[in-house]
Amino acid sequence: MTILVTTPNGSVGRYVTEALRDRDDVRFLVRSAAGAEALGAVKGEIVRGNAADPAAVRRAVAGVERLYLAHPFAADQAAVETGLGLAALDAGAHRIVKLGARPFPKAAGTVPDPVTGAHDTVVARLRDAGVPELTVLRPDRFLQNVLPAAADIAAGTLADPGGAEAARGYVDTRDIAEVAVAELLADRPVGGEIDISGPEALTPGRLAERFAAVLGRPVRYADVPLDAAWRAGLAGRGVPPWQVDGLYGLYANYRREGTAGLGDGVRRVLGRAPRSAADFAADLLAPAVAAALSGA
Repeated sequence: MTILVTTPNGSVGRYVTEALRDRDDVRFLVRSAAGAEALGAVKGEIVRGNAADPAAVRRAVAGVERLYLAHPFAADQAAVETGLGLAALDAGAHRIVKLGARPFPKAAGTVPDPVTGAHDTVVARLRDAGVPELTVLRPDRFLQNVLPAAADIAAGTLADPGGAEAARGYVDTRDIAEVAVAELLADRPVGGEIDISGPEALTPGRLAERFAAVLGRPVRYADVPLDAAWRAGLAGRGVPPWQVDGLYGLYANYRREGTAGLGDGVRRVLGRAPRSAADFAADLLAPAVAAALSGA
């Protein structure tokens, strides 16, 4: 059995890599020498190449039987992921574990957005291609996405544009990775659509309270309006207009939906409860905040 892991340094992929780095039957696709260095030592094979380059993809998928398929939100995401999946299928792969996103219910007044729409497009194309064993992971918002704001949280503010009333099942990406690895390695995967969330739906204000309780310091939620200033701030950081539009659509849907339903994927696949926001804060956020306070 040969497994190919794409985006092995991503928010989820890094934990998939950690779980599989000591196996000699795993191949990791990285774009650059810097990506290979960030990956660290692995027992399996590192293949360098651009996932948008058909020749590089053919090299990466040669002999692959199982594929972990993920790609950052990008203008060409649907095309790149579809190309990877179909190339792997042509090369003999029979199982694909696709990192997707939790869909928005139409009944909540949400509208199609580019972020979840890209995942929908890829999944539809893989199903049309007849992948024998297809698992689609559909997680809610990543807790790890707050780590870049550790300095702001250390200063007492959790700023977020998702809406004060939007209660989400914030999920620790370590849980997503563990479900992905279980599906990759299982003799008989659960398969199908697997919704993944944390154990409770939290508004950003409640999330800030969970963080404050663990950190032992005040953390307040600050709503970030989806207005021209928000757009200008992203543009000033070099975020391209198409990405700003995609993020706007995603956050606007969070606001429209309000309270999201919870997913049972962690318990269904792993047989345990998902990690909580407090678990994440104790394990990962607290050290990041401590580093920010020390100036490290």
